[in-house]
Amino acid sequence: MGVRSYLFALLIATIVLVPHAQAQRTNFQGIAECARAGAVQFRRHDHGFRRFVIDRASVVEDRYSGMAGNQFISTVYSGTATYDSGQGARKLLFVCLHAGADKGAVFVYIVPR
Repeated sequence: MGVRSYLFALLIATIVLVPHAQAQRTNFQGIAECARAGAVQFRRHDHGFRRFVIDRASVVEDRYSGMAGNQFISTVYSGTATYDSGQGARKLLFVCLHAGADKGAVFVYIVPR
């Protein structure tokens, strides 16, 4: 009986805890979402766009948790990135507004150095 009770409790704990663990985001996932959103945004506006790569070591994370207009922003990521538009890769500064686990990155902006 003890083993069955233990297995049942383990099953219930797994059902309860696994969805919670999947909903959490790490820094790495937030930065990856910013890189994907930036690539989509830049591809729309620059027909020669090839790639947008964020230098993860340079990223600064600011837990903002506030509103920008009518959009909730949970985190602001900033740092350096490489932007390649076919004319050679350039190092740029970037800012990414991230709206949390449900919405992901909502805005990516680049500033030439």
